Amino acid sequence: MKFTTAALTCLLAQTVSAQTACFANQNFRIDDVGGECSYNDLIEGLEVRIENKNCDNSAQEELRLLLGVTTNSEAKTIIGEYCDEQFALQAENSKHFTDYVQKPDYFLEEYFHGGTTWNEEIQYTDENGIDRNVLANDASRVNSVYDGRAQNGMMLMPEYDGLGDCNNNAIYCCWSQDRQANDNNGNCNTPYETNCVDKDPGDNTDLCAVDIDSNSEHAAHVAGGFSIFPDNKEGPIHCHGFAWSKNDDAAMSRYKANNLFYVSMYDHMYTRGYVRAVPGAPMCGCAEDMPIVSRADCTEMDIEETWRFHHVAGVGFSVSLRDVDIAYNACQGANNNNNDLEAYIERLVDEGEFKENHFERIKENIVGDGNCDDAIANLLAEKGYA
Repeated sequence: MKFTTAALTCLLAQTVSAQTACFANQNFRIDDVGGECSYNDLIEGLEVRIENKNCDNSAQEELRLLLGVTTNSEAKTIIGEYCDEQFALQAENSKHFTDYVQKPDYFLEEYFHGGTTWNEEIQYTDENGIDRNVLANDASRVNSVYDGRAQNGMMLMPEYDGLGDCNNNAIYCCWSQDRQANDNNGNCNTPYETNCVDKDPGDNTDLCAVDIDSNSEHAAHVAGGFSIFPDNKEGPIHCHGFAWSKNDDAAMSRYKANNLFYVSMYDHMYTRGYVRAVPGAPMCGCAEDMPIVSRADCTEMDIEETWRFHHVAGVGFSVSLRDVDIAYNACQGANNNNNDLEAYIERLVDEGEFKENHFERIKENIVGDGNCDDAIANLLAEKGYA
């Protein structure tokens, strides 16, 4: 039998129109553990279900039929909208970590600038033998937040000067003092009254310069100026930070406030007793506003989310976030250069997660080992002292 082109087209149209979804009349759930809320992850889940249920449709075909659309692009758009709604709901149901730490905004804003009792007090024993200004007691709420929300839910970024709107997707902190003994970090020791006054954190960087003009005047407490630290004369300084994706929906971006809490409050202040800012600079801030240093350690999060795609016969799909588990680890950088913020950002650039021009701007503040002299010369030239 011979068919004309028109006849073949008609037959094909009839075949397509007769195709039905295998699971149209079924209620089912696909739980994606450790994955993402995305079209691709839903397709992977459908592939497993199809294989187990003897369905002749491909996963892409089945999803199109269940959604009532004709193209994969339309299906991607619909699932993307479902996920966007869930990301927005997640943020709506979260709080700024100011609320979790239970300190007022003015206290925490000044804390990130290097002030408040958390940064300035030193433990001592009074005349009755009672220990006063014990950091582990005064900041005990930090430990409670770490054991809870920091590991199993989202916190929102504080909208403070120098933190609320980072142009280059990276933050780091630099500490100049250690106020806590017996934690194997820094050189604060007991008795506190004699062995923990103006003590140093573990030194992990060279401080090159501070450009007060580029920092917050609220953090510096002066209107402007700059400081330079040639020949390693700054004393021990410890810097540590993190970065996040250019994609706002990426987990590392959505949970960046958790990383700020962990790096600044839990891992360094509460656990190690590291406090106080480099004079003239914020203690923690956007990378472009921080002191010019040779390097910084860094932390990345291992975020495991469980997303549920739920289909109800005659109703359609819904998406929900069922569980979150966050672990904090030393970052893995490019070329096996780990626990290094610059190398970590380089890895993100290589993976397409970070903008190259943002990386280049950050390297003006994190200049690399042995490059302080050049950084100081560039700053002096910029200020008209070449």
